[in-house]
Amino acid sequence: MPIDRRALLRALAAASLAPPLARAQDSAPLRIVVPFSAGSGTDITARSLADTINRSSGRTVIVDNKGGAGGVLGALEVARAKPDGNTVLYTTGGFTTNAVLVKKLPFDPIADFTPVTRLLRSSGFALIVPSNSPYRQLEDFVAAARARPGRLSFGSSGVGNTTHVMGVLFCRGVGVDLLHVPFKGTPTTDLIAGTVDCAFLSPTVAAAQLKAGQLRALGISGPTRAPTLPDVRTFEEAGLTVQDIPAWTGVWAPAHLPPPLLEGLHRTFTQALAVPAFAAFLRENGGEPDGQRPDAFKAYSDGEIARYRRLLPPLGIEMG
Repeated sequence: MPIDRRALLRALAAASLAPPLARAQDSAPLRIVVPFSAGSGTDITARSLADTINRSSGRTVIVDNKGGAGGVLGALEVARAKPDGNTVLYTTGGFTTNAVLVKKLPFDPIADFTPVTRLLRSSGFALIVPSNSPYRQLEDFVAAARARPGRLSFGSSGVGNTTHVMGVLFCRGVGVDLLHVPFKGTPTTDLIAGTVDCAFLSPTVAAAQLKAGQLRALGISGPTRAPTLPDVRTFEEAGLTVQDIPAWTGVWAPAHLPPPLLEGLHRTFTQALAVPAFAAFLRENGGEPDGQRPDAFKAYSDGEIARYRRLLPPLGIEMG
C-alpha cells in the first residue's frame, strides 16, 4: 500500500506541536461565551461548569455573556475568535435551529465552528404554568386553549428559539392557537408573575422554580418522563401527538482548531463531567451528563441541522 507522504508529514507535524500547544492551552484562561443573559438557565450551568474546571484543573475560566439575536451574537463572537483552544461557545440546541430559521446568519454554522462535545441532554421540553394557574392538568389547559383560540399565551426566549419552536409544534400537533410572547431571555420571571400563561422549557432551565413551587409542569415532550419530574406525563401518554425538539447543550470552538487542542478541550469538559458534585448538579436540575466525542457530536449536530431543514420551514417561523 503506497504511503501518502503529505498525510504523513501533516501527522508528524501535529504530533510535534501537541505538547507545546497543550501547555499553552492549559496555562491560558478559558473563555466560555454564553449567548444569553446572566442568570439564565444556560448561564447558571456555565458558571457551575467554569467553577468545576477551575477547581479540578486550576485553570482560570471566564464566563462571558454575549446575549442578543436569539443566541446569534454570542455564536458570532466565537466564530470570529482565534482557534487557539481558549475560546468556546456554550449554548443550547437552539444553535441548530438558528441554522435554519435565521435568514441572514453572519456565519456558517457548520464550516465556521469545531464541535467539541454535547455536554448534557434532558428529557425534552415541559409545558409549564405559574403555580397559581387555574390549569392543574394538561387536559384542562388544552380544553381552555381550544375554547379560547388566541387568548392564552406562551412565552419564549425569543423568535426562533427552541422554546418558540416547541410552542408552535405543540399548537400544530394539538390543534390550538396560543399567542406567542417573545422575551430577550428565559421567561421564567414573567411566567411566575403571570405575564404569560405558559412556557415550553427544558426541565433544566426551570428546575429551581419548579422545586420552589413557583411553577408547575403539566406535561413534557419526548418519549419518556423526566427523572426530575416523575409524576409529569409525556404528551404521548396524555394522548397528544407533538413533534419533539430534543433539549441539550453543547460546546463549540472556532473552525480550524488543531486536533491536539480539540482533544485538550474535550478532555477538559469530560473531566468536569466526571466530578461527582458537578454531575449531581446537572442531574438535580434535570440534565444527564453526556460528553460526546467531537466526531460523534459533529455528526449529531450536523444531523439535527439537516432534520430541521425539513421540519421547520412549514412552521412559518422567520428570523431576520
